[in-house]
Amino acid sequence: MKKIAGLLILALCSMAMLQAQDKDKDKSKGTEMTGMACNADNVVTTDGKAVCDESKGGKGSDMVFIDDQGKATKVANPKKLKGMSGKKVKVKGEMKGEMMMVYDVEHLAGG
Repeated sequence: MKKIAGLLILALCSMAMLQAQDKDKDKSKGTEMTGMACNADNVVTTDGKAVCDESKGGKGSDMVFIDDQGKATKVANPKKLKGMSGKKVKVKGEMKGEMMMVYDVEHLAGG
């Protein structure tokens, strides 16, 4: 009986460790990029590059990530960038078709 109880405890501990690793999985995948988070309604094109013009006062729920080269990409999970419009950010994410899935975001000073 003690052997069965020991094996059960070992199995449960192993499952708990695997679950914890799954939760950290999103943070470890993707590519790290810097750029600007922007409400999609505030994106304008200047000299062939996308820029964020906060004076437009966009209120939509769609967000885009504008990389340092001026390429705008729609964000698949805009709630990750909530409150970050017009701010310089470092994101960790990956492309999912034509959209970017953001896994982690950090506000950078100076934007």
